[in-house]
Amino acid sequence: MQTYIGGVSCPLICSRRRLNHGVLLVGYAAKGFSILRLSNKPYWIIKNSWGEKWGEHGYYKLCRGHGICGMNTMVSAAMVAQTQANNHAAY
Repeated sequence: MQTYIGGVSCPLICSRRRLNHGVLLVGYAAKGFSILRLSNKPYWIIKNSWGEKWGEHGYYKLCRGHGICGMNTMVSAAMVAQTQANNHAAY
């Protein structure tokens, strides 16, 4: 991620288990050009925490479907409890 400059990243070396940075998966797309693979690849759209000056305005595109960099193998999710106040409609 530190060397990402744009396009769809499909790194050859990126551990699925030795992870040291959390990111937020915000979307996906069916195809985008990967310079390294010289073809269009499906990808994840990921928001990084390094600010808008990094990557593509703080986001990057990572090949999807292969567990690259632990993206779909080391996942955390949050659940938000619904409160009673949210169950009432405003009149």
